[in-house]
This record gives sequence, structure tokens and C-alpha cells, in this order.
Amino acid sequence: MKARVWTFVIVLIAIVYCLFEAVGEGDFYIFSSAAGKLDGVTNIYTEKYETYYSYFYSVFFALLLKPFYYLPFFWVKFCWLMLNLFLYYRLFMLLVNAKVLELLEEKQKKFFLLFVFLFSFRFLHENIHASQITILILWCSVYGLYWINNGQTIKGSMVLALGINIKLLPIVLLPYLLYRGHFKAFVITLSVYILSLLLPGLIIGNNYNMDLLLSWFNLINPTNSHHVLDVDERSFHSLTTLLTTLFIENAPDPYAMPLKRNIANVSIETFKFILLGTRLVLVAFTLYFLSLKPFVKAKSQMDRFTEIGYILLLVPLIFPHQQHYAFLFVVPAFAISVYTFIKNKNALTKSHRIVVMLLLIISYLACNLKILLGEFDKYYQHYKILTYGALLLVPLLIWVSVQNKKIAAIE
Repeated sequence: MKARVWTFVIVLIAIVYCLFEAVGEGDFYIFSSAAGKLDGVTNIYTEKYETYYSYFYSVFFALLLKPFYYLPFFWVKFCWLMLNLFLYYRLFMLLVNAKVLELLEEKQKKFFLLFVFLFSFRFLHENIHASQITILILWCSVYGLYWINNGQTIKGSMVLALGINIKLLPIVLLPYLLYRGHFKAFVITLSVYILSLLLPGLIIGNNYNMDLLLSWFNLINPTNSHHVLDVDERSFHSLTTLLTTLFIENAPDPYAMPLKRNIANVSIETFKFILLGTRLVLVAFTLYFLSLKPFVKAKSQMDRFTEIGYILLLVPLIFPHQQHYAFLFVVPAFAISVYTFIKNKNALTKSHRIVVMLLLIISYLACNLKILLGEFDKYYQHYKILTYGALLLVPLLIWVSVQNKKIAAIE
């Protein structure tokens, strides 16, 4: 009875919350507008929405939204927000029901779940407030891998392919599937992805679809000069944006404050090499977590969580044009770090414990200062504090991997 009451209260809060957030346009208006302009003639990728915003998502996604374009926008947006809250709930419940949590005491488990929720709340709210798509993409990534690892290969591969189609970010998981020997899942995911690119042509015409796909590729191409500096908006965060602020003295940032933040001033050509090299180092470092053993499954569930956490962490870091809400992808890395600390806290030396705790606290603060001390947000945006908070999770995951190896050696 008590559980039913709590469920009712939570659902009621979700409905009221989404009713408030459904007021106004938000990014869902861009999605809907692009779907409305999918008429066989208009190029939805060269059009500007709300004066100067572009549509960055797939033709297939626009086609899926097309039937809803003719319905009252407020209620369609409300349903979209409720769907996103439900997907977040499913992701959180996947964490709640994870077998590794059985190794924690009840109080430890509650503290862990509370801390993960508090860390993720900022990104949850900003995704809902902006009516963004990150929650859906993360759900496709996590549940796709979850089903693949649990023998539901076709189901998982199709969900993962959907995520890649809508927004290219989960494509980083394709090499992972191949490396870990999920050959069937790799083939199905890639095949379904390619089919999903071509499928709209059956409805809107192949020539129109191919023209749109070409325009889409030109728009999201990371080598475009537009994406090299990536400081058009104050809320951009990623390695691209962070390194721009550090290595380009007069970056074309219209929102830059008169406060020094660069440590050097290099040419654009030199900067391109710095950016590419940093990305390659982070991507290559994935091999550290994969233990240089291709085509075999991870030794343990903890190893799998750690390597997937690192790959998802890379998503908002290595891709350009990432907004703050995209950093929802770093939550799994934070969760596995907190879990490992709680589980091993008593076995750590005092100095070891303090260092790990400080890294967790600093990462948490860097990622959540906006909601804790929002009046100084322009300074956090100027110095790209959020990106530093995500980068701090890299040494934490290295520590987690070391702890996993110690446990494996004992067992």
C-alpha cells in the first residue's frame, strides 16, 4: 500500500513538472518544425529555426515526428517530456536492480543511489527544460548494450541502431561491440543503422532523402571550420570548446568575459593537431580498460561497467557542439566510481581515501555548481568548469580499474 502511495505521488509530481515545462517552445519546437518542413522540397538542414538554430538530427527521426506536427504542440511536447522522464526512470531502475548492489549494505545502497541521483539531477532537469533528446539516446545506448549482453541480441542491436540513427553519438559503441566479440550484434546494428538511413526514401523519395543525408553530413561533419573552435554559444562544453579557450587567445566567442583563460596562443592549423591528438589519446586509452584482449567478453560485470562507463564518458568530450545537457552521458562513470569507493572505503588507507573522496567531490561540484551557486554561472561557462568535472572522472575510472584487478587477483 505504501509503495502504491509513493508511486502515485511520484507520477503526480512528474505530470505537474512536465505541464510546467511544456509551456514555451524549447528544442522540441525545432524537432517538430523540421518534421513539418519535411515536404519533399524543403531542405530541413539548411533551414533556420527560432531565427538561427539548425536541426542536427536524422531524417528518420523527423519522419517519425511528422504525424505529430499536426496535433496541438503543447500536448505533444508534454508527452515527449513524460516519455523522457519515463526513460530516465527505466535507466535509474536498471541501476537499482543491478546485481553488484547486492554487495552493499542497505544504508550504503541508499547513499549510493541518492548520490547518483543528485549528481544526475542537473542534467535530467536541463534535458527536460530544453526538451532535449539526450535521455532517449542514453537509454538506447545503455539498454541496447544491456540486452545484447543478456542474450537479446536482435532487440538490443535494433535499439542501439535507433540511437545511432537519431544522433550519431552512440556510434562509439560499434567498435566496442566488435572488440568484445559481439560480432552478430555488430553486424545487425550496422545493418539496421544503414537501413534506417535509407528507409525514409521509400516515403519521401530517394533523391530527396539522399540530398537531405548529404546536407546532414555536411552540417555535423567534425572537420568543418565551424566545429573546430566551437565557441558560438556560451553553453558549449567539450574538449573542442575547452581547448579552444586554452590555446586560442582571441577565440571568436561572443559571450567571452574580459578574463584571461588561455595558456597559449597557437595558429588554427596547430590547434587542429592539438585537438586531434587529444581526442586520439583519449580514444586510444579505451584499450587500457579493455585490457588489450580483443574478441573476448569482459572478465566480470564490474569490468564491463567500467569500460562502458569510460566509452560513454568520451561521448560529450570528443564530439563537438555539445551542450551541458549532453553530459548526462558521464553519469555512468560517476556512478561506478562512487560505487567502488563505497564498497572499498574501509580497505583503503586514509590518504588513499581522502584523495579519491576529493576527486569525487570536486567532480560533483564542477558538474553541479550551476544549481548550487547559479548566480556565478557565467564564470563556470567562461572557464568551461563542467568539462573539467567530466575529465576528473578519467583518473577515477583508472582507479576503479585498478581496484577491479586487485579483486580479480584475490579471487
